[in-house]
Amino acid sequence: MALFPRLMGGGEEIAYGGKGKGVLIHTLTEGNGMPLANSTTPANGDEREQVLPLQDTK
Repeated sequence: MALFPRLMGGGEEIAYGGKGKGVLIHTLTEGNGMPLANSTTPANGDEREQVLPLQDTK
C-alpha cells in the first residue's frame, strides 16, 4: 500500500507513468508465491533496473 501526501505535486516518489500519476510496486516472490522482497519506485521508473536491487535485499 502506498500513501500519497495531499500536497499539490504528490511528493518526490510520485511521477507520471503510462497510465497517469502514481508509483510502481515491485515484488520478488519464490516459486510458490511467497513474497521475498518489495520496493516502490516512481511510475516512470524502469522495471528492469529493479531486479538486481530486489535480489540483493533477499
